[in-house]
Amino acid sequence: MTFEKIPTGIKTFDSNINDGFPAGSVVLLLEDIGAGAREFIYTSIYNIIKLKSNQRIFDQMSKKHKDYGKVDEITTTLKLPNEISYISVSKPREDILNENAYSFHKDFYNTLKDGIIFKELSDIYFRQSIVHNLVPDTKNNTYVSHGSDKNILEETYEFLDKHAENNIVVLDSLTELMMYEGDYLNKNDIIMFLKGVVRVSKMWNGLIYLILSANILERQMQEIITELVDGVLTFEWFDRRSVRMQRSLYITKFRGLLPRIEQNNIEKFETRITSYGGFEVSNIRKIV
Repeated sequence: MTFEKIPTGIKTFDSNINDGFPAGSVVLLLEDIGAGAREFIYTSIYNIIKLKSNQRIFDQMSKKHKDYGKVDEITTTLKLPNEISYISVSKPREDILNENAYSFHKDFYNTLKDGIIFKELSDIYFRQSIVHNLVPDTKNNTYVSHGSDKNILEETYEFLDKHAENNIVVLDSLTELMMYEGDYLNKNDIIMFLKGVVRVSKMWNGLIYLILSANILERQMQEIITELVDGVLTFEWFDRRSVRMQRSLYITKFRGLLPRIEQNNIEKFETRITSYGGFEVSNIRKIV
């Protein structure tokens, strides 16, 4: 029996998770503010786009994985997404690209600009708020609206249904979606929506990343979300008893992957973010 995995493209991380995440997974990125979740996403997207343009390197990765990836008669193969999509709930495409331009070397900006399908939901997100009358169009100073009569969940699912199959989709952010109070929707509606997405994601067979800021929602609601997704990557700050705080990443849960992490006695990954390399694992803390 053969299963597929999709790499994150971050070598220092993939090498510790058997080269990638199981295809069909919905992955929650639970982040202390500024702890690196978005940088993880940007770096992953950048590296995967680069891999797609260099088939030779990916073939070498696949061969190496195939040689070592057979476990108990179950073989996993690596695959790359056909396309990468980025759903932004409130931010315009230009803000996300400009963040990359300021943070990383110029190739990040150019690669993401040309290699991502962007979906903006801000016209729906703000249409029932005062901001609806305050957000100008850069050309004619009028509010930009695509005229959709769908609610934000319908619009999101329609996009996923069209773009998620065998692909990577990022939702930025689940925090904003959970705080949304328009279209007569409540948090329970969004939870049911997420349950449906997790279920159908197994047929889509790609990866869906959800970004959620920690400690914004009530603890019970945050726990409900972490329970229903396939995997949770927790991005935190921790005190190294040094001059500055250190970013860390640990895998809270991941169906089909966590036993391999525990087998290697990995407690957490210490991480760093640089302008040239983006998000990287700088050290691995193991349970002694």
